[in-house]
Amino acid sequence: MDLLIFWNHVGREHGGLEYAPDIRKNSPSVIQSFLEQREQLIRSNAQPHRFVRHDESTLLELPPLNSKKKFIIVYLIDEGLQFSLNFKTRYPWWLIDIVDVQELKPDVFCVYDLFIDISVHPDGSYHVFDIDEFEEAIRLGVLTPEQVSRSLKSFHCALNLLNTKKFTGEWLDELKEKYM
Repeated sequence: MDLLIFWNHVGREHGGLEYAPDIRKNSPSVIQSFLEQREQLIRSNAQPHRFVRHDESTLLELPPLNSKKKFIIVYLIDEGLQFSLNFKTRYPWWLIDIVDVQELKPDVFCVYDLFIDISVHPDGSYHVFDIDEFEEAIRLGVLTPEQVSRSLKSFHCALNLLNTKKFTGEWLDELKEKYM
């Protein structure tokens, strides 16, 4: 595996590899331990997802080669956005996550989930959720001031794409056609 991508749900590292229901400010040692566990889990997966560097600022996550499930996850590093299609069955079309993608070491990326999500429907309508968790994370000091600023800029970027009807543009259709 040349390229590796894994997730960190900020403020929930105390749950180990399981999703913890509560948000809290975890110590650097808890966070580091979680990240190490997460990386090892991804490396040891017998049927790993495929990870592709499309260009310098775009990473992709795809299903294993022989998988019947077809999905695409697009990570826009500079914009702090992650778009997924067909990854989570409870969302009928695209899901946008506000994230911070960090390269921890060469070709090893951690995607920090910064709480805010947007479910997009085929007709272009959308629903924003988890703002309450974002607010709680700010109140508890879980997010750094830089992460709060980054989240709001990324959220604005996503809303701008959605409100100007540029979200599912030609570039995203090309990625779907090439990789799905």
